[in-house]
Amino acid sequence: MFNLDHWDISEERMYFKRFRSREEKTTDKVTGFAGSMKFVYLHLVWFSIWIMFHIGVLGSSGQFDVGYSTLTMIVSLEAIFLSTLVMVTQNRQAKKLESRSQIDFESNLQSLVWSVHIADKLGVDVKHVEALCAEVIQESRQTN
Repeated sequence: MFNLDHWDISEERMYFKRFRSREEKTTDKVTGFAGSMKFVYLHLVWFSIWIMFHIGVLGSSGQFDVGYSTLTMIVSLEAIFLSTLVMVTQNRQAKKLESRSQIDFESNLQSLVWSVHIADKLGVDVKHVEALCAEVIQESRQTN
């Protein structure tokens, strides 16, 4: 219908996927797994077996041993790494959002310029339309 070849319309998702580094791909996989129920179930089974073994249900002596200290260290290290990976992922998502916001702003600005230009050519009272827009925007802010 329209020839838009002169516009730079890019596939944002493909761009971000194509240019991700190996670290970003790995981070996405780890955070994807860590945010799944498989991760929860795996830890539930692992910790249950660990605790049952160390309290004597599965054959250990039942006395205090260093197993609890080791478990605490493992859980702490895992929490440190997972929280760091989550922050890395959130930072990357923030960059994507910033890029999208800039594209939205430029698109809105371009639409505004075109609308005003077309309205001027058609003889539309731009000031009157702007006053109506301001009124509608104000009403929408009051209802939200």
